[in-house]
Amino acid sequence: MRTRFFYMILCATYLFASCVKDKPNPDVKPFPSNLSQGVVVLNEGSYGNNNADISYIDLKTQEVSNSLFKMVNGHSLGDVAQHIALVNGRYYVCINNSNKIVVLDTSDFSEVQTITTIDYPRYMVQYSQDIAFVSSLYRAYVSVLQLSTNTIIDTISTEHFNTEQMLIATNSLWICTWDTACNYIQKVDVVSHQPTEKISIPGFAPHDIVEDKNGMIWVLSGNKYKSKNSFLTCIHPQTNEVLHSFSFSATADPIKLGTNPSRDTIYFINVNYTGNATDNGLYKMGLSESALPLNPFIKASANTYFWAWAMDPNTGHIFLSDPKGFTQSSTIYEYTNSGQALDVFQTGIGSNQFIFR
Repeated sequence: MRTRFFYMILCATYLFASCVKDKPNPDVKPFPSNLSQGVVVLNEGSYGNNNADISYIDLKTQEVSNSLFKMVNGHSLGDVAQHIALVNGRYYVCINNSNKIVVLDTSDFSEVQTITTIDYPRYMVQYSQDIAFVSSLYRAYVSVLQLSTNTIIDTISTEHFNTEQMLIATNSLWICTWDTACNYIQKVDVVSHQPTEKISIPGFAPHDIVEDKNGMIWVLSGNKYKSKNSFLTCIHPQTNEVLHSFSFSATADPIKLGTNPSRDTIYFINVNYTGNATDNGLYKMGLSESALPLNPFIKASANTYFWAWAMDPNTGHIFLSDPKGFTQSSTIYEYTNSGQALDVFQTGIGSNQFIFR
């Protein structure tokens, strides 16, 4: 859970107090009969309430099935489901506040195994058939997970706490550390697990990292609520040279850096917890752009903000989550890749990630 989440709760009290609330969870329907063409939605839940779960949107029928994990397993997924990864044909779900990773069968979301040896698991990236790396909130290390046994075989120490998003490129693990004292990206040898280089970046608190179609590395950094302005930085992976760096305004709070499937366009969400129009929506930026976009590609409606986005690799359609203050069911919006509104779905609490099947 991000520190800014606490600010969101305060704002949500103001924003939604006068709104008509949906039910805390949408109506539970039977387990979907077909999981072959749709969207798996991870719902992180509300902090401290142990109500994370999984939804599924059937793109053929437009039907939404909610609370699938609890339906199949008879208990909650946990407290703050941060990240879901498809690894060796199974889903690995990092549950921050429950200090566990839940391994799921992809056919029915049944629980295969629970890994409880990693503190505050945050994100997971797979290196090989048998090795994955897991970052941890509040911890100054990354865990090396052996997938054949689901046990920790090594740890990679970092100088700062809150290891966050990671990327594997050029035979290195690139680690973001979301700490306001950190102004670099740590590179680690993927085989020896030994740190090799630190790449200095403008600004502090790197948290998101992606690779574009040319192999260049893009890093999003900053922490608005600790007075660390955000930067979007492009790094050459061979020379470690900073090629471009773009500074956001002090009011901006960009998160969820990503690319389209062809990796020729950068996307990110700007979050404005007050629901104001300023710095609030999904933004996109071409690789050759010389400045940050001034206006959102898809703007958030008044008194709302977005929390997650993804692009369907088959259709190019964009899915966006409005978490509704993490107190009720999320609203998922579907758009064309040109930004035209298509459909609306109701999922679980705090929808924060999409996986397309």
